Amino acid sequence: MSLLPHSISTDISERLGRAVARTGLTPNALTVIGLLGMGGAGAFAAHGMFWQAGITMLAAAFFDLLDGAVARATDRASDWGAVFDAVSDRLADFALLFGLLIWYSAAERFDRTAIVLIGVSLFGSMMVSYTRSKAGEFGISIRTGLGTRLERVLILSIGLLSAQILPILWILAVLTNLTALQRWFITWRAMRAIEQGAPVIEDQPDPNDPPDSPFGSSTRR
Repeated sequence: MSLLPHSISTDISERLGRAVARTGLTPNALTVIGLLGMGGAGAFAAHGMFWQAGITMLAAAFFDLLDGAVARATDRASDWGAVFDAVSDRLADFALLFGLLIWYSAAERFDRTAIVLIGVSLFGSMMVSYTRSKAGEFGISIRTGLGTRLERVLILSIGLLSAQILPILWILAVLTNLTALQRWFITWRAMRAIEQGAPVIEDQPDPNDPPDSPFGSSTRR
């Protein structure tokens, strides 16, 4: 179960991928642009320029979401691309929250609650991804979650654009850790089914319903 739909039709995804590919941008280039944009959003947040950070974050996320569609359209799928994209996503998550940490740790506006929530959110975000990765090592594919990266990006951007940072950090801290627990439970139940010799059909990926990107899986490069 996810809070938002995570797919569009394959036809639309392929058309969009081909259109972007005509510009000469490669999947890896799109990932780099997205990562640099998230770094810029983090820099804006570190200086209290929240609405600028929100706009930059949304723009960067859009570039990052396109890489899977372009990869399929140009037949550039690779294992290295998958690793590069996954690591870039984790760096992007860290960049924005680290920017907020810098802002709230300054002596003139020190906010202990915000700092704790940022730490809890970082922990939850990492555990969401780590749980999925470890489950994959045992053949268990997890594509759902209450707070996947798509939800986290949208929640943070709403908070930045509205300058309601603390309420959004509360939501993010709770949601990310609930999602990690949700994925732990899915993994536990799937592994029990494997041990008992039952077929594991829950939460298996559908090629037309990629995990975290509405434009196609960004890990297919």
